Amino acid sequence: MKIPRTLAVIAALLVPLMAISATGSATMAAGPGPTVPFQDSYPISVEAGDYDLLYLVLDFAPGAGIPLHYHGGPAAVVGMEGELTLRPHDGPERKLMPTDVVNEKAGAHHVMLNTSSANARILAVILLPKDKEVTTVVDTETKMPGPTVPFQGSYPITAIAGEYDLVNLVLDFAPGAEIPLHFHGGPAVVVGMDGQLTLRPQGAAEKKLNSGDVVQEKAGAIHQMINTSNTNARILAGVLLPKGVELTTLLGTQPAGMPTTGSNNALDPVLPVLIVSLLFLGVGGGAYRMANRNRRS
Repeated sequence: MKIPRTLAVIAALLVPLMAISATGSATMAAGPGPTVPFQDSYPISVEAGDYDLLYLVLDFAPGAGIPLHYHGGPAAVVGMEGELTLRPHDGPERKLMPTDVVNEKAGAHHVMLNTSSANARILAVILLPKDKEVTTVVDTETKMPGPTVPFQGSYPITAIAGEYDLVNLVLDFAPGAEIPLHFHGGPAVVVGMDGQLTLRPQGAAEKKLNSGDVVQEKAGAIHQMINTSNTNARILAGVLLPKGVELTTLLGTQPAGMPTTGSNNALDPVLPVLIVSLLFLGVGGGAYRMANRNRRS
C-alpha cells in the first residue's frame, strides 16, 4: 500500500514532537542529583528585622560540653557523629544520635555534654537577631572543656514578619552529580565541608567551593552546582524558607535521583492540539486529492 506523501511528512513531524513530550526535553539528560544524608526543618515564626543566618558544626570530644545555656535565636540541630547527651532545664534527658534532630526555641535552657568515649559532632542552623548573642551560659560555676567549631558560615539578612521553616541540609555530590540551573525560595548560607564543588551563577563568573568556603545565596538567585572533580564533595546548607514556598525550583532538565515536581516541557499544553491539527491536515489533504482525481476521471 502506498502512503500518501502528506501523511508521510506529518509522520516525520510527529515523531520528534512525541519524543520530546516523552522525555520532557530535547536536550541531553542531566547527571545524577546529590543525596541528602542529614536534614531538619523547624517551623518558626519570625518578626520583621535584621538577622544573621548561621551554620555551625560543633565537635565534642569525650567529656566536652556546654553547661546550662540558651541561644539567642531558634536552632535546627542534627546529630552527625557519635552520641551527645541533652539535658533540657524543664524536660527529660535524651540522647542525640546521628540523623536525630532537635529543634531549640530561642531562650530554652539546656545542657549539652558528651558522656561517651568517642567524639560527637552536631550540625546547627540558627536564626540570630542582630542584637543577640549566639550562646549565653547561665551556669558559670560548672567547668568543662567546650566544643570546637571546625566549620561555620554566616549570612546577614533582613526578614519580613511571617511563618518560615528553618532548614538544615547536608548534600553529598558524587563525581558528576549536579543540580542544574535552579533557585531557592529563601536565602541560604552554604559551607563547603569536603571535596570541591563548582558553582555557576547565572550572569557571573564560575567559582569553586572548597572545604571551609562560605557562599551566601539570595532567594531567587539562579545558579548551577556540579561536582566536576573525581572525588566526592559535601556541602552544608542553612535556609530560611517562607511557608508554602518550594525549597528548590529547577529550571533545566531534572537530574536522576531528585523528586519530580512537574514537567518543564513548554510543548506539553500545545502538543495535543498540534497533533490533532496535523492529522486533520493529512486527512483533509488526502480527501481533497481524491476528490480531484474522481472529477478528472
